[in-house]
Amino acid sequence: MAETVTVTVAQGELRGKKMTAKTGTTYFSFQGIPYCQPPVGPLRFKAPQPPDSWKGIRDALNEGSVAPQIDDFVADAYLGEEDCLYLNVYTPKVPARSGDDLKAVMVWIHGGGFYMGSGNTQINGPDYLLAADVVVVTLNYRLGALGFLSTEDPETSSNNGLKDQVMALRWVQQNIKQFGGDPGNVTIFGVSAGGASVHYHMLSPMSEGLFCRAIAQSGCALNPWAFHAASTARRRAFRFGEVLGCKTDDSKELAEFLSTVPAQQLVEVVSKAMTEEELDLGTVFFRPTVEAENRQEELFLPADPIDLITEGKFHKVPFLTGINSSEGLLCVREVMAKPAVLKKYDSDFELLVPTNLGVEKNTPKSKEVAQKIKSFYFGDKPVSQETLFLYVDLSSDMWFVTDVHRTAKLQAARSSAPLFFYQFSFDGELGFMKRIIGACRFPGVCHADELGYLIFSPHLDVELDGTPEEKVRSQLVRMWTNFAKTGNPSLSDVKCESMTESNPSYLDIGTEFTMQQHLMKDRMAFWDDLRQFVKI
Repeated sequence: MAETVTVTVAQGELRGKKMTAKTGTTYFSFQGIPYCQPPVGPLRFKAPQPPDSWKGIRDALNEGSVAPQIDDFVADAYLGEEDCLYLNVYTPKVPARSGDDLKAVMVWIHGGGFYMGSGNTQINGPDYLLAADVVVVTLNYRLGALGFLSTEDPETSSNNGLKDQVMALRWVQQNIKQFGGDPGNVTIFGVSAGGASVHYHMLSPMSEGLFCRAIAQSGCALNPWAFHAASTARRRAFRFGEVLGCKTDDSKELAEFLSTVPAQQLVEVVSKAMTEEELDLGTVFFRPTVEAENRQEELFLPADPIDLITEGKFHKVPFLTGINSSEGLLCVREVMAKPAVLKKYDSDFELLVPTNLGVEKNTPKSKEVAQKIKSFYFGDKPVSQETLFLYVDLSSDMWFVTDVHRTAKLQAARSSAPLFFYQFSFDGELGFMKRIIGACRFPGVCHADELGYLIFSPHLDVELDGTPEEKVRSQLVRMWTNFAKTGNPSLSDVKCESMTESNPSYLDIGTEFTMQQHLMKDRMAFWDDLRQFVKI
């Protein structure tokens, strides 16, 4: 039986347990802590509400339920419960007295396209980070329709999944000191949709003062999968309702109908609401969106992300962001499963014009943009299995790299806070996503591969003593935790330079860690020029 320990938070007493990390470090684990009221019944599709208190000692010995979802990558089956708003706290030391030194806090926001994933240790083990003497918090938030459906009016609350995250950050401010964490030294970090979430918190008035540093890995609010206009969100909500059997143009009627549909059905029917084109592109159907001003609640996102950034309306905190060298390998599994899709793109390349360029499809402008993209990436070659790696480069850039890089450039020009940019190019045995999607035979560093070097996952439990992987993992963990503690990721032997308008530097994280200039210079310049062309 594990040794237990109790901690008192604002809502009551919690019983946690002493654990031993993969690294041999001992730590204290508190799991399944409610940070909101369960978003069920009348609270479905509504903004999160503060948690209730409890009497006696509440066990925090097991993880809470994950949000309702179909996990495409791991189980490919329905799992989860609507009562899912739980967080986990892992700390090297529970303070014996209030005067003990407080540690930097790292709050992990999981990825998964806003429709799958969780903060649970099946994938997100805190072991490596705890060895660097920080407090780690992980959390679940609402996903899919339950987290991001919006009717563009007060009948449903928009961006509930992101508002859940705000509530978790408020809980941290209120309670983390009881676990030895410093509420004045909180870093939020995440990958993919978690990275985009981190970036959204930098843009949101609701998140002001809840963190002092941010790390966004391979994701930002400008990515085409991370945002859609409120009008698009509304159309999708009604299309979704129609597939479920409610054909209406009345928001109240739709919201009342959807409140009666079982959560499992809300998850499983999403693919039926999508067009063939949306399915082929792996479209994120429900996403963050701008909120209408006429609400009797706090606004998470008052304007389009690009407008907030260009107007300098973001929290100017130290920011670490970057990408992996072959993000687009994520598309390989889809292409291998549906080889005909490449032929379709070759004959109608306009299908691949990113929506965030703002070009109306089936117009001369859109066709010209499509031709420019195809010519730049493929020259006179067809889109086919033989040119798969050219398609990977295109997918990398249009889904991830260009917008993460553009975000960094825009914010560096509008903030005096340091901004550090990286490219993770180490292609090793701990590649997280390549393992999951069965793409290890392909060279390059896939989207989210760096996770295997930051967080412990049982499916990556391999012996590393004396390997380059061990060195990279050790250095990456130290960089991330140094940034959390001080706002600078530099190591004694790796000095990181801040990216500025006049110094477009980035850290290349390979077998060696080296500062470089002008990330993917020709490719980034192409997209800059293309955006200018679109404006003409």
